[in-house]
Amino acid sequence: MTLWFLLLALVGVGVLLWRYYPTPLARLFQWTERWRSGLSSRRMVHQDVDWHYLEGGHGEPLVLLHGFNADADHFCRVTTRLRAHFRVLAPDLPGFGDTRLHHEPSFRIEDLASRVLDWLDALGVHSFYLGGNSMGGYLAVAMARQAPERVRALWLLAPGGMHTARLSPVLAEVAQDRHNPLIIRNPADFRRLMDYCFVRPPWLPAPLLRFLAERARQNEGRAQRIFDAMRNDSRPLEELALDLPVPALITWGQADQVLHPSGGNLLVDLLPEARLLIQEGIGHLPMLEAPRLSAEAWLGFAETLARREIAQPPAPDSPN
Repeated sequence: MTLWFLLLALVGVGVLLWRYYPTPLARLFQWTERWRSGLSSRRMVHQDVDWHYLEGGHGEPLVLLHGFNADADHFCRVTTRLRAHFRVLAPDLPGFGDTRLHHEPSFRIEDLASRVLDWLDALGVHSFYLGGNSMGGYLAVAMARQAPERVRALWLLAPGGMHTARLSPVLAEVAQDRHNPLIIRNPADFRRLMDYCFVRPPWLPAPLLRFLAERARQNEGRAQRIFDAMRNDSRPLEELALDLPVPALITWGQADQVLHPSGGNLLVDLLPEARLLIQEGIGHLPMLEAPRLSAEAWLGFAETLARREIAQPPAPDSPN
C-alpha cells in the first residue's frame, strides 16, 4: 500500500511539474541533450558579462553563434556529429539564453563582434573556425571583418543582416509595421515562430517549449532593442562581407520563411572564397532540422580546406 501511494505521489508530482512548473523538467531536458551531444555548460565573467557557454569535443576550435531569440543549445544536435573533429564553443550571446548582463551594452553588430572576440581572447582562443545561424551568421561575418587573420573559415547558416535580399514572409510583416514575429509576447507567438522556422519541426517536450516561450516573453523589451540596433544602427551584411578574404560555406534552407534564400546567391558573389549549398525542404534552422546533412556539409568543406593548405607549397624565404 505504501509503495502504491509513493508511486501515485510521484506521478502526481510529475504531472504537476509537466503542466504547471516546467522549469525543472525543461532544465533536465536541456542537460540530457547537452550530455548526449558531448557538451558541458560553463560560465565565465568577463568585462561585465557573466557568459554562459557550451563546450565539448576535440580538435581545432569551432565557435558557433546562435540566432536571434535563441541560445547555444541550438547547436547540440549538430555537435553530436562534429565533436570528434572540433572543440566546439557555443556561447549564449549577450541578451539571450543564460548569459547575464551587469549593464545594458551596445547591441550594434560591430560592438557585439568586438565583445565576442574579447571573450575568446580571455579563453585563450586566438585562431578558430567560426559558424553562425541567422543573427549569429551576421555576427560571424562582423567578427571576420574585424579580425580576418584569426578566422580560418566561416560557416554561415542563413545569415541575417542583408538589406538587398528579397523579403521573407517574416520580414514582410516587419516591413508592413505589423507585429514582428521574432519578438515573443505570449506562447501563441512562440508557436507561430516555430511554424515559420521549420518545415518539419524537431520534437521538443512540452515543458521545454513552455520554458523557452516564457523566457522569450520575459525578454521582449530587450529583444526589441537588439533587433532595432541590428536593423537600424549596424552595417549591412553586404558591406561587411564585401571582398572578405576568408573561405566560407554558406548553407540556406530552400524553404526558409525567416530570411529569404535568395540572400545566399547575393552573398556568394560578395565573398571571394565562398561556396553555396541550398538545402531542399529545409527551413531556417538547418542545424536543428537536418543536423546530419549540415554537419556532413561542414566537415566536407573543412576537409577540402585542410587538403588545400597541405598541397600549397610554403612561401619562399624573404631575401636578406
